[in-house]
Amino acid sequence: MATEVQPLRIVLADDHPIFLIGLKVVIEQGNHAWVVAQASAPHELLQHLKTEPCDLLVTDFMMPVEDQNDGLRLLERIRREYPTLPIIVVTMLNHAGLFRAMLALGIQGLLSKSSVASELPTAIDSIRHCKTFVADSVKRTLLEAGDFGSNTLVAPQDLSPRELEVLRLLAAGHSVGAIALQISRSKQTVSAQKISAMRKLGLSNDAALFIYLQEHGLA
Repeated sequence: MATEVQPLRIVLADDHPIFLIGLKVVIEQGNHAWVVAQASAPHELLQHLKTEPCDLLVTDFMMPVEDQNDGLRLLERIRREYPTLPIIVVTMLNHAGLFRAMLALGIQGLLSKSSVASELPTAIDSIRHCKTFVADSVKRTLLEAGDFGSNTLVAPQDLSPRELEVLRLLAAGHSVGAIALQISRSKQTVSAQKISAMRKLGLSNDAALFIYLQEHGLA
């Protein structure tokens, strides 16, 4: 007997009312997901997160309010206050530096508003399976910025078992600190194994690492 898929409870945030409606339709159309709250400003989003139990946040990167339009700072606050909450970011921006910064915060999904109808269902399914989703358009931007290339020095199977274990756990969305607790190693040791693996693979930053893990079926 097949196991029934539990619907994901999603908090949705975007400051454009029409786009917010569109996102809700995409999310609730055959995704085993439902929107439990909607926000059009950062303060509304933070209030909903405080009062509405949810399994996933889908949010626009920038929701200007008065003089505050720092999307990265908002994401940092959410990640700090809700460290285990999966987050999918949708954005009209196309900036490799911002993409790197968001991925470094442990964002589980990153996609462009131009492709949200086709890619958001896939991103939500990836979150359900504890995997990171990076849209093709984001990958292209990072590729063009020189953040990821074909200069891999070794294949994944040539990494040490411990390095590969750390990369698999990173791909599942765990932080270095969480991995250290899970496998009973110090944060310094886990961090060193991550850096060693990236050096062997010819990867220069976390964004390149996440893309590499996806491309090689490790995420």
